[in-house]
Amino acid sequence: MAKVNVKEIMDKSTEMNDAWFEGAQTVEFGGVTQTEMNDDIKDIEKDKAEESELKAKLKMVQDSIETKAVKLNGKRIRVGNGVRSNPDYGTDSPLYGAMGFVRDSDRASGLTRKAKKPAAR
Repeated sequence: MAKVNVKEIMDKSTEMNDAWFEGAQTVEFGGVTQTEMNDDIKDIEKDKAEESELKAKLKMVQDSIETKAVKLNGKRIRVGNGVRSNPDYGTDSPLYGAMGFVRDSDRASGLTRKAKKPAAR
């Protein structure tokens, strides 16, 4: 379905409906009564209000998830530091590696050697 500009449609429909109400409320145009038009506008406004409530609820849930994730990350860091500092495990233990950390024995030295460029002729 193509993207519909609901705000624009609602603005134009409300303007039309208000003028219709003031100028010819009882006259039917194109098989549509002013009351039908008004009911459709009210129905959309009701759904928009529900949408706003759901968006607010979604924002609250997202904020709650972020708060809990920050708290969980703090615990994850403390556990990693605990394994690292425990004399029975440490930074080269299989447990440390299984937890997603790079074990000391798997760590690269960091030494790199640049390739020599051939001399320009």
